[in-house]
Amino acid sequence: MKTRNGRTLKRRVGLWSATLSGTGVIVGAGIYALIGEASGLAGNAAWLGFLLAAVVAALTAISYARMGRRIPKDSPEFQYARVGLGLRSGFVAGWLMVWADIASAAAVALGFGGYLHALVGTPAMLAAFGLLVVLSLVAWFGILESILLVSLLSLVEIGGLLLVVAVGIPHWGEQPLLEASGGPLGVWSAAALVFFAYLGFDELGNLAEEMRRPERDLPAAITMAVVISTILYVLVAVSAVSLVGWQALAASSAPLASAVEAALGPQGKSALAIIALGATANTVLLLLVSASRSLFGMARAGALPQPLGWIGIRHTPWVSVALAGVVGSLFLALGDIARVAQITNFTTLTAFGMVNLSLAVVLRKESKVGGVRRPLVGVVTLLQPLLAFFTCVWLLVMTGWVAAAFGALLGITGFAVGGWVEHYQRRKQRGAASSGS
Repeated sequence: MKTRNGRTLKRRVGLWSATLSGTGVIVGAGIYALIGEASGLAGNAAWLGFLLAAVVAALTAISYARMGRRIPKDSPEFQYARVGLGLRSGFVAGWLMVWADIASAAAVALGFGGYLHALVGTPAMLAAFGLLVVLSLVAWFGILESILLVSLLSLVEIGGLLLVVAVGIPHWGEQPLLEASGGPLGVWSAAALVFFAYLGFDELGNLAEEMRRPERDLPAAITMAVVISTILYVLVAVSAVSLVGWQALAASSAPLASAVEAALGPQGKSALAIIALGATANTVLLLLVSASRSLFGMARAGALPQPLGWIGIRHTPWVSVALAGVVGSLFLALGDIARVAQITNFTTLTAFGMVNLSLAVVLRKESKVGGVRRPLVGVVTLLQPLLAFFTCVWLLVMTGWVAAAFGALLGITGFAVGGWVEHYQRRKQRGAASSGS
C-alpha cells in the first residue's frame, strides 16, 4: 500500500534473515542481565524457569503464527486483537506494546552504557543516549541495513552464549540442578521475570510488510526463533549455575561474565563483556525498529496521527522512527532493568492475552461451515489459544503489584484514547456514507 507521496515499504526480508533477527532479539540483553535475578528466585533450578517461560511463549507464538497467516501486516498486536475483539481492544493491545518496546529499548540502552562504563569508563547515561541516537539513524537509513547489522550482532551474541555453554559443560553435575531455593513459587516467579528474555518473536510481526513472502515465512520464522532460543537459554542456565552456583549468579551485576571468569579468568570476563555490548545494541535496534513499525501500522489504520504513517526517501517510516528514539531517550531515567522487565512483562502479557482471545473468537467463527457449527472442530481449534490465554494470565499474577499498577495505568489510558479513536472512525464512516448517498 502506498502513502500519499507514493512511497512504500520495501519487501527485502527473507525467511533466514527474519529467523536470525527474531532469534537475535529474543536472545538479546534479557539472558545476559536477568539470569542472576532468576537464580535469586529459583536457585539452581533457574533453568526450569526458562523452560516454563518458553512454554508460555511458545503457546502465544503459535497464536501469532496463525494470525500472521491471516493478517500479514505491521503492528501485529493492534491488527490481531482488533479483528476479533474490535477496534478499541486492538488499540489497547497496540498501545501497550509500543510503550513496552520503547521502555525496554531505554532500559537495555542503559545496560549497554553500564558495560561500556566498566570497560572504558564512559558515563553510562551518555553512552546510552549516544546508542539510541546512532541506532535511530540506522533504523531510519533502511530496513535491509538494519537487518544486516542485526544479523551480524545476533551471531556475536549467540557466540557469547555458546561460549558459556562450552566452558560450562565440563562442570555439569557439580551443582544440584533441581535445588529450588524459593520452592515451586520461586521457579514460577523466575519464569514470570525471564519471560522478558523471550520477547522478540512478537516483534517479527512488525516486519510483515517488509518480508518477501510473509504468509509463509512469518509463521516459520517465529517457530524457529522460539525453538532455537529455548535450547540456548536452557543450556546457558545449566552451564552458568554449574560453573558458580546460584548464590554467586544472584550476587553478580554481570552474571554470565562472572560465570565465564570462573572458568577462563579475567580475560574471559572481558571478552564476554564486549560480547554483551553487541547483544544490548542488537536488542535496542530491534526494539526501535519494532516500535516504529507499530506506530506506523496503527497510523496507517487511522488509529494514530497520520504523520506517523509517512514514509521517507529511505522507504522507512521516518516520523515513527524519530518519535521512538526521542521518547526512548526520555525513558533513560528508568534505570533498573529488572523493574522495567517486570513492567514490560505485564504490558506485554496483557497484549498477548488479547491476541490469544482474538484468535479464539476468529477460530470460533471459522468453525462454522455452510452456516452449521462443528462443535468438535471448534473445541480442538480453540484449545491452543485458550490455553495460551490462561498461561499469560498466570504469569501476569506473578509480575508483582508495581508492574501491575503501572501497566493498569497505561491500559486505562489506552482504553480511553482507543474509545475516542473508535468514535472518530465511526463518525468518519458515517460522513463518508452520507456523502456517497
